[in-house]
Order: sequence, then structure tokens, then C-alpha cells
Amino acid sequence: MDDEDFEYLPALTTALTDPSEETRTIDGWRIERAGLIHGTAGHGTIYDPLGPEASGFPMRPGGTPVYLVFSEDAPRSPVAALVHPGETVPVRTEECGDRQATPSGLAVLHADPSSAWIAPSTGMLKRAWATLHARAAGGDEWRLENLREMLQRASIDPADWPVEPVEGDFANGWLMIPDEAGTGTVLGILADPDGSNTILCLDAEGNTVATLLVLE
Repeated sequence: MDDEDFEYLPALTTALTDPSEETRTIDGWRIERAGLIHGTAGHGTIYDPLGPEASGFPMRPGGTPVYLVFSEDAPRSPVAALVHPGETVPVRTEECGDRQATPSGLAVLHADPSSAWIAPSTGMLKRAWATLHARAAGGDEWRLENLREMLQRASIDPADWPVEPVEGDFANGWLMIPDEAGTGTVLGILADPDGSNTILCLDAEGNTVATLLVLE
């Protein structure tokens, strides 16, 4: 990977130079601030709760902001998410990133200190399950069937989970909700079951200040 793989990075840099909670469109890329990851852990987690691996990021005091990147050609599916715990603006990426398995099609970010793997994301899994049921009723079944299979592999029975979605859930491919304990937040993003990537981002001085989750 190199910066040429991330045509949206200059737009992200511009948006973060003058950060705002307002959605901005820059050079054909829509930058949307998802909100802050809150939690009691010192580090946040990026993972698929039904997958085999996770990556981490340091928490910023007061919460770690996350920005979503959308192409104007696909305005309902983010192509990337930038987790920005640093105080300075990212201007480039490291040369190499890491593969991030997302076999269930759901990437989750949280800062829950629990040693349990799935539990911090149970609420998000249920909300995704309901949303994908609604989409399946409209003919888009493959994500639901994929999630169903991954739940079965994890020995999770969703028989009593709601199948009526909350209005607006995952409308643009993502959802932020309070965590199970009510002390933090959880961000869920619909991802490619074939996998995503993470790569560290550097500021002008070469300091690591952000992590980019590449969804496409």
C-alpha cells in the first residue's frame, strides 16, 4: 500500500485541518464525522466480533473521533474510516498495512475493557441482524445469510433477536450506539466479508496519529 491507494487522503487531511461535526464534501469525497468512541479502556479495539483477530488504537482523553469517507459514486457505503486519537493532522500513511478479517461483514470499534470477545458488540450484532433482515425482505439477502452462517459458527442462536430494525439504523452503512454498560459507545460499520485492512497514518513530523480502516 502507498498513498496512491488512498485518493481520499488529501480530502481527509483538509477536513481534519479545520475539524467540524458537519459533513463536508471535498474533491468528490464526503467526509462524515461519526462521533466519539468513548470507553473506560486505555486503548480502543477494531475487530469483527465473529472474526479471529483485532487491532488496537490509543484513546484520546474525552473520546476518540472517527471520520467516515464516502465516494460520491457510492454515498451509502463508506470506503474507509479514520480513527484519530492524535492531536495533529495525518498527511500520509505508512508503507504497509495489516489485513483485518471481517468475515461477518461487520467491523466494530469500541473501548470496552472486558476480556470477553463478543460481549462488547452483542447490541451491535442484534441491530445489524434486524437491519439485514429488512434488507433481505427487499431482495438483498446475501449479507444476512453470511451473518447467519458466522453466528452459527460461533454457536450463537439469534432466534429471539429482533428482526424489525430501528428506523435509520445503518442507513449509510454505519451505526453508533451506547455500549452494553452504558459507559461508552460502539461503532459498527458494514464491511466486506472478504476482509478489510488497517494502516497507520502519520503527521508531517512522522508521528503516528491515526489508524485508517480501509473497507474497500
